Amino acid sequence: MKIIKGAQNSEIHWTARKLAELIADGTVNFNIDIQRGYVWKKNEKKSSFIRSLILERAVPPLYFNKVDDVFEGEDGKQRALTVVKFLNDEFALSDLDTFMVINDDGELEEIDLNGLKYSELPTCFQESVKDYNFTICYTDNAEQEEVADTFYNLNNGQTLNAATMNRVKAKSKDQIIKLGKHKVFTDALSETALDGHVNEDLIVKAHAVLNDENVSTDTKWIRPYMKEVDITQNDEILLGNVFDRIYNIHSLIEDKKIAKRIYARTHIISIVPVIAESIETGISDEEMMEWFVNFFSGKKSPTISKAYNEAAGRGTGKNSAVKTRLNEIKKSFDKYFNEKRGDKQLNM
Repeated sequence: MKIIKGAQNSEIHWTARKLAELIADGTVNFNIDIQRGYVWKKNEKKSSFIRSLILERAVPPLYFNKVDDVFEGEDGKQRALTVVKFLNDEFALSDLDTFMVINDDGELEEIDLNGLKYSELPTCFQESVKDYNFTICYTDNAEQEEVADTFYNLNNGQTLNAATMNRVKAKSKDQIIKLGKHKVFTDALSETALDGHVNEDLIVKAHAVLNDENVSTDTKWIRPYMKEVDITQNDEILLGNVFDRIYNIHSLIEDKKIAKRIYARTHIISIVPVIAESIETGISDEEMMEWFVNFFSGKKSPTISKAYNEAAGRGTGKNSAVKTRLNEIKKSFDKYFNEKRGDKQLNM
């Protein structure tokens, strides 16, 4: 009996300079489906990492899957891109203690590098950075499931947000990524949220509120749902149409305060079922905009429904809270358009 263990693991070493060159020419690629964007925004964190390179401290290996001579990054994106950004003078060092050096006279001297970019460093410090030797661990042509397993195992327990963790083993990852590029998300979400794949998390939640009566938006419920859910071609079309309508409605609302509410994460999910119903029943964007302005016109709270507002507070993701919000929206939607249809019949 022999265990089938997957792709073969290998190990090599690259200097920081070579790593940057390979990223520049496309031999190293971190833009794979399971990766986050660049999230090391704080200068202190980036500077601390560069300090480790200067002092030749141990840093974790970088992990890749080699496919057709391209090294696809599974782990180490933040470190690798920080190297590239520093070598390209994209940030200056900060919040670092002074370094001890032996000067040309053989005497000890303190050197302060704070405020300096790579090109401004003394030569010995530049060489320490560019010549740092990274350990590179890689597999050859591993299957996507194995790549996802590696990513998950390397990052489990670290500070990845829930949305990123959810997508790692998503069954319908391709469909989720495709829908995640919809203009409603680039319009509604910050760059940080998009880097953290919040858009894709919202897609799965939108699918769930349309298809599961016991829906919850808590991570412990959404993660297994995302792992198992099959997003069909019809689901893709419907969700695309729903997101089109949300984007269109938002652009029609003149009141900025109310317009902002449609893009709040809790509300954008809660309105999905009635948006889908409005498309099916032939209600126009303008009519839906009028209903939305009516329902989301609370003065001190988001909506005119006390029950909805309470369910949008503490415990927002619980099944009971989600159901309450969906029910309150549906009641308001039905009442508003039943009255509108009644008025039309009276005027005929």
